[in-house]
Amino acid sequence: MDLLARHYQPQGNNKTFLIRGITLLSVSLLLEACSPPPAPTAGFEAATALESTLVLPVPEATQTPLPTREPTPTVWPPVFDLWSLEDIRSLDSFVATVNEKNTVNGQLTERTITIGYVQEPYGAYHVNEYHGGVERTYVVNDRTYELTGTGDWYISDGRNDNLFSEADPARNAGKLVEAKFAGEEQYEGTAAYHFVLDAANSTESNTDYQLEGDLYVARDGNYILFSHWLETSKQENFVQSFEVTQALSSIRQLPEISLPADMEEMASTADLPFELGLPLPPDSTFNEMIRYEHGIGVDLYFFSTPRTSIEEFLSFYRNLPSTDGWTVSHVGHVRLHENDCEFTRECVIINKGNTQVVLYYNGSRIRAEFDWPHLYSPLD
Repeated sequence: MDLLARHYQPQGNNKTFLIRGITLLSVSLLLEACSPPPAPTAGFEAATALESTLVLPVPEATQTPLPTREPTPTVWPPVFDLWSLEDIRSLDSFVATVNEKNTVNGQLTERTITIGYVQEPYGAYHVNEYHGGVERTYVVNDRTYELTGTGDWYISDGRNDNLFSEADPARNAGKLVEAKFAGEEQYEGTAAYHFVLDAANSTESNTDYQLEGDLYVARDGNYILFSHWLETSKQENFVQSFEVTQALSSIRQLPEISLPADMEEMASTADLPFELGLPLPPDSTFNEMIRYEHGIGVDLYFFSTPRTSIEEFLSFYRNLPSTDGWTVSHVGHVRLHENDCEFTRECVIINKGNTQVVLYYNGSRIRAEFDWPHLYSPLD
């Protein structure tokens, strides 16, 4: 009060100015009490003791604080992080081409792997071209078809994710973890970060060993568009270089994948037991089919079936009536079937017209051998 009185030191009646001072202080406090509290500063979660005494009570439902969004940190220059890369199978479609060159004392061995992928409807292919042959695998309609370089068929139910192992970043770009940012560039029309590993800057390089390469990582999506590395080693009379290049193309442009014309027979052959109505125990389902190009002319089919005893399996065919043209001609041992039916277990021979099938059950699944040349016959 004395300070306020001195501040308003009058030249007339002190009492009048004292009353005015008190009035001004009261009005000031009243205005402050009625005013809304100041907006909270980001990062502060509690008011000071003085502020808490000036905030008017509010309903409980409005006191929940809004979450504070932290700013997203931006790393610049970008750093190549192998383990944070996006799986390329998140793309709608693509074609990945991997080329490997292995040169030992001037002798080159090369192979090229081409992988196609469509996310929806799911389809994929894997073509391995090497010296002297080509291996092709296609996944179409939830079935995998493999045609080996020697002409053998392997058909299985379901997808085969092993098709993408050669396009794994850890395999093809794992040696480039020390690559440094070289700039932001376009790769085949896609904005990308370019990373380079110079032989001189590689911590592993020395007079007998050199490693160099580069790669492009998509700016949007964080997947590898292109990678290349060359590894060279020298030791006395031995010189080797190994070079791997992977390139991504047809991104989001690949149409639906279907079997090539020369592999369409594989699909119809896999469906043959169902088209002919081959009698099988209830709930049996197709697993796989094998045809050996240089085999004995017998196609092998495998079916999963609910577990049962071998005797119950044989009884199913002993009591099977002639149906849809199929006739059970033999239940027992089978001549010339040395591995299984001749000595190990009894099997079933079933016929439809000129088609003969030998059925063998090992306690877990059924093997149906379509014996086109009629090699097998009843033993007893």
